[in-house]
Amino acid sequence: MIALKCLLAGGIAPFSRLAWPLPGKGEPGAWVEAEPDRCASGVHACLARSLPYWLTSEVWTIELDGVEHGERKLVARRGRLLQPVEAWNGETESDFALDCAARAAALAAGADSLAAYAEDARACAAAGRGPVSGFIAARLAELVGGTGAYEAERTAQARWLAERLELRTLY
Repeated sequence: MIALKCLLAGGIAPFSRLAWPLPGKGEPGAWVEAEPDRCASGVHACLARSLPYWLTSEVWTIELDGVEHGERKLVARRGRLLQPVEAWNGETESDFALDCAARAAALAAGADSLAAYAEDARACAAAGRGPVSGFIAARLAELVGGTGAYEAERTAQARWLAERLELRTLY
C-alpha cells in the first residue's frame, strides 16, 4: 500500500527519532520493520485525509506492508520511503498557514473572547508554522461549533493539502 509519512528534516521520525533510510536515485529506501501496535510500535503513516494531524516539515510517500487501519493513521509491519512530496515546501507551508489563519479570523470575527486564537494563528502563519496554524484553526472551530466543527476544519485542511500537493489518489 502507498501512503504518506511525515518526518522532520533529514528524514527523522518525530516521535521515535529514527533516521529513516532515504531513497537513492530511482530506488526506494531500505525497509524498516517493526511489530505493529496501534500506538506503541510499528511503522506509522497516514492517508491524505489525516495529513493535518501529522504534518511536519517533510512529507514522503511510503510503501507499507502488513497494514492495519486506525482512526487517523495506518500502522504497518514494515515500510520504506519512496520519494519526498516535493510540493510540500516552504511556500506551500506558508500558503497553508495563511489559509488556516484566514479561517481562524473568520471564526473569531465578532467574538472578542476568541480574538487571541485568531491572532495566534496569524502569528504562526507569519512565522511559517503551518501545522500549528492548522491546529489553532481547528481548535477555534471547536470552541465556536463543537467537536463536529473541529473535524470539519481538519477535513477542509486535508482537502486543501490533497489538492495543493496533488495527493487526491492517496486520500
